[in-house]
Amino acid sequence: MVKSTTLYLAKQNFKFSSAHFLIFNATEAEMLHGHNYQVCIELFGPQPDSYMQQGYFVDFSVIKKSVKTHCDLWDEHVLLPANHPDMKYQKSADQKNYEIHFRDRFYSLPVNETIWLPITNTSVEQLSILMAETLFKEFKSLGVTGIQVDIQETLGQSARSFVGLKN
Repeated sequence: MVKSTTLYLAKQNFKFSSAHFLIFNATEAEMLHGHNYQVCIELFGPQPDSYMQQGYFVDFSVIKKSVKTHCDLWDEHVLLPANHPDMKYQKSADQKNYEIHFRDRFYSLPVNETIWLPITNTSVEQLSILMAETLFKEFKSLGVTGIQVDIQETLGQSARSFVGLKN
């Protein structure tokens, strides 16, 4: 018989508000806009027999603090895809702003309000896999064998990504 436990966390403060735009193809992209994103995670771990003596698999407080910290990093920032080939940017002469050229668009955004993510598009698909990869690296030392991250950009519209091994 195989036993397994999955921990599910969907805390009210697992959220971030950010601006972005999606790039659809070689000519079409959304206008810059924002969302109030909500994050839910599922943690997969070892067989229950391996942690029954202590009575729990992982300390929720450690996980909650880490997820909240990660959400706070993206909160109230403009999220942009550093790996998209049409996205060109450099810092302004005074180093305070990014001068961004995306096709026929030009943006000047404060450096401290802009985050360049190692992705090709700021879709919920790519945001969820990036967050799952980041959190999995951190939680692996706690015995987590897999993590599923769901990022919802608006009610009923989300992406779910998994990293690791499911039991």
